[in-house]
Amino acid sequence: MVKQQQKIYLFSAFLFVVTAYFSQGFYHCDEHAQVMEFAGMKLGLTEKANLAWEYGSEMRPAIQPFMVYVAHRFFGLFGIDSPFAIAFILRLFSAALSFLSIHLLLKAFLDKVEGEKLKLSFVLLSFLLWFSVYNSVRFSSENLAGRVFIIAFALFFIWKEGSRKQYFLVGALLGLSFLFRYQNMFLIAGFLAWMLFINKSKFTSLLILALGIVALFGVGVLIDRWFYDEWVLSIWKYFEENILNDKASGFGVAPWYYYFTKLFNQGIPPFSLLYIVPFILLLIYRPKNPVVWVVLPFLLVHMYIGHKELRFLFPLVGLLPLLAVQSGELINEKWKGLLQMKFFKVFTVLFWIQNGLFLCYISFSATESYIPMFEKIYTTYEQPAVLYYIEKNPYDRALDIHYYRRTNLRLQQIDNITDIHVSPDTLALFATFNDTDAVVMSEKNKLIYYNLSDDLKKYNVNNWVSRTLFWKVFEVKALPAKP
Repeated sequence: MVKQQQKIYLFSAFLFVVTAYFSQGFYHCDEHAQVMEFAGMKLGLTEKANLAWEYGSEMRPAIQPFMVYVAHRFFGLFGIDSPFAIAFILRLFSAALSFLSIHLLLKAFLDKVEGEKLKLSFVLLSFLLWFSVYNSVRFSSENLAGRVFIIAFALFFIWKEGSRKQYFLVGALLGLSFLFRYQNMFLIAGFLAWMLFINKSKFTSLLILALGIVALFGVGVLIDRWFYDEWVLSIWKYFEENILNDKASGFGVAPWYYYFTKLFNQGIPPFSLLYIVPFILLLIYRPKNPVVWVVLPFLLVHMYIGHKELRFLFPLVGLLPLLAVQSGELINEKWKGLLQMKFFKVFTVLFWIQNGLFLCYISFSATESYIPMFEKIYTTYEQPAVLYYIEKNPYDRALDIHYYRRTNLRLQQIDNITDIHVSPDTLALFATFNDTDAVVMSEKNKLIYYNLSDDLKKYNVNNWVSRTLFWKVFEVKALPAKP
């Protein structure tokens, strides 16, 4: 088992780095708009007027924009100032943090798992679950908050009767998890409740832990002061906007059972049952389980709130392998031999086949397909330029992207390609997904970017070509004569 575990560790470390490299972009626009663009304002890449409405409401914690800002300043000392390089470094950081959280969770609970098969399953699920690997490299509030919480959670069980310094560190990590994502207060509340009522932790230990949480909250207030240029309690602003003013509901509401149906459908049924059933089993038969106490309040609050998105549950991703393995132990204890039935063996084989296929796909795919185009323009042209477009602004991706473009790149919408202004003093670029315009431009101008080859269009399975924008970017030297 030890040698197997070492091989899995090495392979997983390689896999995390590869995924971090290829997984450019963002899963949800908030991951970019309220982190990279916010930091871009402090870096002078964009104006306050271009930021999402949350900036004006002063309701987002500034710790992630602060980290992006520090990364730019620090690596800039070594000549690394490309936003694409910094974004990759931040994804590597996220991957390393996720890897550490997995290692510590295994260290805390692996020895308590009965049976070599369940131990191996615990390690494999922890490192190689396809959506967990994808999520692990995201520099998103959901991933960072969840992983830091798991580190704190695991350290508590590793240290058991810890010293005051150790309890303070656990508290500080819980506080940091809260700073990354305020909704994690419900994970923290569940954990503290378990410590108080089930674990019967000493009052002094809980007090020291609480001091650690408060200390990090204070750090968060200072960072917010730096970012918003005034003293602000962003957690109150968040509560005021989304709860009292119910602004979150304006983005859509869903029924209480949304998360169960969404997870079942997007988790690839019937294998998605592995992510739902274990929690239900432990809730019924092991109600004192610490993971149940952690997950239950977090889940109930999110089920109650009208606006729901599956990503809101991403902080729980790192706990799914532990839930699955503990429920496996429960099944072996109560229904001995059930997991050895042929049905479950076939289910397991098919599960790992589909998991491997999805893992191969997400490990080598960009999360946001436009990022390679932005990078090509950014790295090819340092001088002032104008990017012309007709129908669709290529930098409009549910928000106006400024972080990934140079400040000397101006965007200009036109009605016809003959409206492009070409002169010796102006570098003109043209971006289009219209085949007719592309053919005309290709006669006298240089194609610098194409996001897909024409050969792949021949394999038009399920008519996917009609639903895809094939961007081409040209360096314009000459235009067709006006009619």
